[in-house]
Amino acid sequence: MRQAKLRTTQAAAPVRKRSRWLAVAHANSGVLFVLPAVLLFLVFGLYPVIYSFVLSFFRWNGFSGFSILPFACVAPTCSFVGFDNFKEFLFANPITAGMFRQAIWRDMFLLTTVTGGTIVLALPIALALNQGVRGQSLFRMLIMLPMVTAGIAVYYVWTFIYQPDGLLNSVLQMVGLGAIGAKQGWLGTSSLALPSVAVVLIWSSVPAAVIFYLAGLQTINAELYEAARLDGANSWHLLLHITWPLLLPITIIIVISTLNAIIQSSYQTIYLMTNGGPAGSTTTTGLMVFNYGFGDQRDLGVASAMAWMLFLALAVITMVNLRVFRSRT
Repeated sequence: MRQAKLRTTQAAAPVRKRSRWLAVAHANSGVLFVLPAVLLFLVFGLYPVIYSFVLSFFRWNGFSGFSILPFACVAPTCSFVGFDNFKEFLFANPITAGMFRQAIWRDMFLLTTVTGGTIVLALPIALALNQGVRGQSLFRMLIMLPMVTAGIAVYYVWTFIYQPDGLLNSVLQMVGLGAIGAKQGWLGTSSLALPSVAVVLIWSSVPAAVIFYLAGLQTINAELYEAARLDGANSWHLLLHITWPLLLPITIIIVISTLNAIIQSSYQTIYLMTNGGPAGSTTTTGLMVFNYGFGDQRDLGVASAMAWMLFLALAVITMVNLRVFRSRT
């Protein structure tokens, strides 16, 4: 009898142990599900940010002398320089500092024109699509084309449009406005190159903004419009006093996302279309970071320092926008 009980106890021990592990796994199942995403964020998100911050205090050409550990710098291929990288493009090097200040003004031009142009175009389009116009599905598909088209193909198409014998000059010539066309091409004229790039950025930013506005419009209670119409409000009053105030939180999201896209991603548009030309008239801070990191200058320390200055500037702009919009809601 005792031997039978002993065998039963021994057989039950692995079962209890297995059930204990199952209970622990079940209790921590949420952690197990999010662990892969957390690891990916730590390896490809947080680690590069920390590495870039440390690298901004070093001089390094990006080829050798730096290890996977941020502080493991091997002389003479890299060296600790403190804040010299920041001084380099802020005031120490007159040429680089002048280029950086001009690039900031170009960034400000893109930030204001692209953000404002995106909102001015996206809101009427979203209002029209929300009214159920004829051919609504076709219009939605056409508006979404910039989001599903390969970026490099889009840039080359726009480059062809802006050429001296391109589509834009040809259309202007056909309608009798050839005198206002750019004989050297819209991207080959210093005064027109940056506004031409801004048009491409607006064209690529509008679809996402339309989606945001459509989502916001569909959450507005139709009874608000009916009550306003009974009080004698016209379409302009409805837009000004109901639609726009209720879409203000959506506008905040659009503004912040557009600003972030311009600062982080506009350099690739400029790199492919103008490469900063003509005569540096389209060189932005993002393109300067790219050139210092992977171009002829090849100094990842200065590039990292510039990138962190861009991050701080974007953070300040974002906080100011949040404060301004929140004060109106």
